[in-house]
Order: sequence, then C-alpha cells, then structure tokens
Amino acid sequence: MIERRAGIAHVAALAALLLLPAAPSHADEAPSPRVMSLNVCTDQLALLLARPGQLLSVSNLAADPALSFLHARAKDFPVNHGLAEDVFLARPDVVVTGTYSLHNTTALLRRLGHRVEEFPFTQTVESIPADIRRMGDILGVAEKAEEMAATFERGVAEAAKDRCGADPAALAYDQNGIALGAGTLADSVMRAAGLRNIAAEGGYDGMRPYPLELLVTRAPDIVIMRKPLSDAPALADQFAQHPALRALKASRIGSFVPAGSWTCGGPFVLEAIRALRALRDEIAICPRPGAS
Repeated sequence: MIERRAGIAHVAALAALLLLPAAPSHADEAPSPRVMSLNVCTDQLALLLARPGQLLSVSNLAADPALSFLHARAKDFPVNHGLAEDVFLARPDVVVTGTYSLHNTTALLRRLGHRVEEFPFTQTVESIPADIRRMGDILGVAEKAEEMAATFERGVAEAAKDRCGADPAALAYDQNGIALGAGTLADSVMRAAGLRNIAAEGGYDGMRPYPLELLVTRAPDIVIMRKPLSDAPALADQFAQHPALRALKASRIGSFVPAGSWTCGGPFVLEAIRALRALRDEIAICPRPGAS
C-alpha cells in the first residue's frame, strides 16, 4: 500500500511539472548549439565568438603560447585531445575542427552521425573574414561575427594606406632555418604590411629550409625570428645565434610579431600586420615633402 501511494504521488508530481507554464522564449533567437573544438585554429575562433557555456572544450594546443594567441583565455576551458572518445563523452551538438587535424577522428564521427564542421588551414589574410563569418553561423552568433569580420577588413585596409618608399625586403626565418615562403599565412601578412618576402620571390613556397648562405647574400632589411619555444636551450634555436646573422649589421633581426598572431587565421592576425607595418614605417625611406 505504501509503495502504491508513493507511485501515485510520483505520477502526480510529474503531471504537475508538465502543467507548469513554459519559460518565456524569444522567437527570433535560435537555441545555441553546444560546440566542441578539436583544432587549435578553430579553438580560437570559437573562443572569440561562443556564448557563455556554449563551448564545451578546446584542443590540448589551445593553451600553447607559441601556437595560440588566445592561450590565456583557453586555460579557462576543459581540454580534449582530438579523439573520438572525447566527443562521445561530451556529446556536443556540433564539432569544429581543421583539415589538418586527425582525419580518422573526423571520418569516424561523421560515420556515426555527428555533425562535424571542418575548416581549411587559412593561408591568406583575405580568407579570414569568411572563416569568422562561417564560425558565427555555426555558433548562432552571425551578427557578432559580422561585426568582427568587418572590423578586421577595415583594419587590413587601414594598414595598406599611405605607404611611402620602396617595400622593404623581409624573411620569416623559423626554427632550424625554415623559411615561410609563398602560400603561407606569414607571406600574406608580410604583403599586407607592405613587405617583400624574399623567400617567395626566390621561388620558395610553403615551409622549406632556406640556406643561411643565401640569407646572408640577400641581406634583407628585416629578418623575423620566432621566439624560443621555452627557456631551455634547444638545438633548433641555435641557428639564431649564428655569427653570420650577427654580421648583418644593416638588417633588423627580431621576433617583431606577437607570439601566435600569425599561426592561425583569425582577427588577431591584424596584430601581426600592424606590428610589421609599424616596423616598415620605421625603416622605409620616404621622400621629404617638397623634394623633387
């Protein structure tokens, strides 16, 4: 008898809950999908655009200062390792990832019916606004994304104004003597800032070894070096101390670009463009007003 009364009470309580008035809703607001990012580049777009509570986790590279411009913000989010098991446990509405992420994970998730949105690896400044707008559409924040993309476009246009003198020659020289040539985001950023990429001009594309002898011969105005990945000595960074580089007295050599600002496509790429444009203005030889 006691169990029967308890069962009746449970049914009555459930019925009462069902009869409660629904919470007020806004007809013009679609529900925010719960999103999980598996790639350091999609991490950052999602970190910038997601509503509170919408982003379930970011990749394990999101907090790496060398790769992620938003590494400090990423530390406030749970971390995944880009595995299908991570997605199964979190059960997001949509997964965002990159074309260079774990392909077996992407294929498996799609076969199992998960919605996976794959972003290409951004190679040009011009393609960034489209990626921002696409992420905004996925997250249901199109208006916010449009404002962010338009602000970025205005910033790029502003960086191209009022350039004087010849474009300085530059080289982005990474660890182990790797140059960032044509077809890289770094090359696009340099061009947007008014610099000539001597690696691209010399027929180097992508990320390829660039002989130190050739660098010394070309003696560019600017050599952009990556900051060491840690405080510990590393063989990959030793080339930066080579006497031949120190002998380039007329070249400006340094990091110049904020860490992580041109690793991925995002509005923060504007920080790299502005930094290099300011450097260009320091060294460009401009005609004096009234000079013939």
